[in-house]
Amino acid sequence: MDELFQQELDPRRLPLAVRMRPTSLNQVRGHAALQAPDGVLARVAKGQVPFALVFAGPPGVGKTTIGSLIAAERKAKYIPLSATTLGVKEIKELAFDGERRRNLGEIEPVCFIDEIHRLSRTQQDALLKPVEEGFFSLVGATTENPYIALSPALLSRIEVVRLAPLTDEVVRALLLEATQLEELAIDDEVIASIISHANGDARSALGMLQRAIEVTKHRGKSNRISSLPSPPESVGIDRSSHYEMTSALIKSMRASDPAGAIDWLAHLLVAGEDPRFIARRLVIFAAEDVGPENLATLLYANAALTSVEKIGMPESRIILAAVVLRLAEAPKSRRAIDAIDAAMISASKGQHARVPEHLRGTISHIEAHYRPPIEGD
Repeated sequence: MDELFQQELDPRRLPLAVRMRPTSLNQVRGHAALQAPDGVLARVAKGQVPFALVFAGPPGVGKTTIGSLIAAERKAKYIPLSATTLGVKEIKELAFDGERRRNLGEIEPVCFIDEIHRLSRTQQDALLKPVEEGFFSLVGATTENPYIALSPALLSRIEVVRLAPLTDEVVRALLLEATQLEELAIDDEVIASIISHANGDARSALGMLQRAIEVTKHRGKSNRISSLPSPPESVGIDRSSHYEMTSALIKSMRASDPAGAIDWLAHLLVAGEDPRFIARRLVIFAAEDVGPENLATLLYANAALTSVEKIGMPESRIILAAVVLRLAEAPKSRRAIDAIDAAMISASKGQHARVPEHLRGTISHIEAHYRPPIEGD
């Protein structure tokens, strides 16, 4: 009954990031190669066959928006899901509904799974048959490396599409369009400051702009945005900064830049990042980016993790700094991760791999190679 008295929502009451959201794939910014006539977005949006994609990239580059727009272009039912709440039972129900729709001549739904890297192996296994049989199209979104987070069996059934951070030019155009929408002008210095802090994240950039717009309108003395509101004192690192600063730390170590790595370690600690999280990332980095050529760094990183857990802050900053410097200065090799990823993908494609006789430990193998002592030997 209440619906009869509802009024149309004033768009100005919606967050700026929502109002600026593209309404078609043609309006998506910053991913021209994917939008080309022969690009992946055109292929899946116009195709008739169910598909499986995982968008891998940092926050605020359009992963969720693109997923919903693909469903709209295909005129398919869009089902948003979260890996943290998705159960095996629900996956089976989605598969059953998708197969039913297909049998009725309808197009299969598009299931969007946010944070797909959080799926357990049991959840991933439940997706294998529905994805392979095409009971629904799958779009996953992740800020992590899908080749590490997802099982080889699931990887063999999906296409990984990398989304890069938005360029400064794309963010600048987005900000200018948003200020025009609000019938305001904006100083170049303010735009430059927002771009610098956003690091290619459109959602973060528009959030900062919205706060500046609110302050400007509250003052009511000018229609020009000439400054950004002062940020509140840090009470913990937000999700966007968490990924951005962690990425910067990893990339600095990968580039053998000790000064840059220490700088980003300091930013993480000052922002309130859990030192145990940082230590775990250093263990992964030691194995993934330094590798078997200098395996001692893995021991150092593990020792740091144990020490940080026992000692805590502020002393843990010294332990983390020592290992960050060692990892940044160490020669780099991705031989271990490249080897195991290639082998796992190959293994996932094989059927009932047969172990050669000389590698078996069965009784028949032992008997074939064991000659009992002859009396008199």
